[in-house]
Amino acid sequence: MFDNVLSDLLWAKAILLTSTTVATAGLTIQVPLAAIVDPLTGNAPPILDYVGAAAAMVGCAGINIPSDSCLVPEEASIELENRKIQSTEQDHLSPR
Repeated sequence: MFDNVLSDLLWAKAILLTSTTVATAGLTIQVPLAAIVDPLTGNAPPILDYVGAAAAMVGCAGINIPSDSCLVPEEASIELENRKIQSTEQDHLSPR
């Protein structure tokens, strides 16, 4: 009983620290970790278990990547627009 209560308590704490999606995806890491530990205990799983474990790890990593990490920050895009406007104004003001 203590192990179930402790795991639920730690999962609830993880939800408070992150989000429900990230905390639940973190639970899927238990499967790949078990696939790593099983050969050490003498119970080597079949190769497809390792493929599934790798898929779970990639999925968990994909969920944890922020959605705006590949986007240009708004301040940077505004600065680029300002530079473009300034260079356009300078082109119009410069004598030909």
